[in-house]
Amino acid sequence: MTPRRINPPHYFLVALIAMALLRLVPAEPLLAGVWPWLGALPIVVGIAVAVWASQQFARAGTSIVPLTPSSALVTDGAFAFSRNPMYLGMVLALIGLAWLLNRPWPWLVPPLFVVVLTLRFIRHEEKLMEATFGDAYRAYRARVRRFI
Repeated sequence: MTPRRINPPHYFLVALIAMALLRLVPAEPLLAGVWPWLGALPIVVGIAVAVWASQQFARAGTSIVPLTPSSALVTDGAFAFSRNPMYLGMVLALIGLAWLLNRPWPWLVPPLFVVVLTLRFIRHEEKLMEATFGDAYRAYRARVRRFI
């Protein structure tokens, strides 16, 4: 497989910008008072999960770049509860931002981001992992969900 020139962090940045722009579309706030500030929690958790998972890749000495050959099948730590914890972290951060922005339109972005990740990266990464690690990856895939 050929690595993409535009990778998930680029899509994440576009998603952040889109959400900020969608916040400008007139709409009533969804929550009153301090409730929107609870959106900070999934942002912090999302960043922590993504950083934790990327550190695990670094310790294992395998590539973090999507659709490049992997030298190790990482199945512990963050990867014990999600096959895609870095992507999960990005999605959690987008959900937190939608919550913070407190308008309905930004909520359109996180599900669209998941669809883009799945179609452009995850499907192909899973095929590559199966071709590289065979039965070990199939067993891992059977016991750990794609996101959570």
